Amino acid sequence: MCLSFILPAVISMLVKSATNHFLIVFFLFLYVAFYSFTWAPLTWVIVGEIFPLSIRGRASGLASSLNWLGSFLVGLLFPIMTAHMSQEIVFAIFGVICLLGVLFVQFFVPETRGRTLEQIEQEAETKR
Repeated sequence: MCLSFILPAVISMLVKSATNHFLIVFFLFLYVAFYSFTWAPLTWVIVGEIFPLSIRGRASGLASSLNWLGSFLVGLLFPIMTAHMSQEIVFAIFGVICLLGVLFVQFFVPETRGRTLEQIEQEAETKR
């Protein structure tokens, strides 16, 4: 998904063409398609699994609010950013943010596959 932001940025910088806008639309379509069947549903599964039972409701509500706030900020900032810098740079910035998100998940979000909610909570308690 990071590549769906970075590739059009790089290609647009290297090849100046009138068809670059079709390329951007194509890569945005790819991003939405891949996001829809990977990160989007997993976000809500992980939120329901990683918080301890004692705070799960409040923490899930906070996580949901932060998710929607992030979506709102992307929609708000994208036109402002494209007004002040080239689209290539804006897409590269979002690609880097996407890559940082992947790294965060890789190193900080626990694997929950094949574990019960109690096992996940117990493992989190022992790591503190």
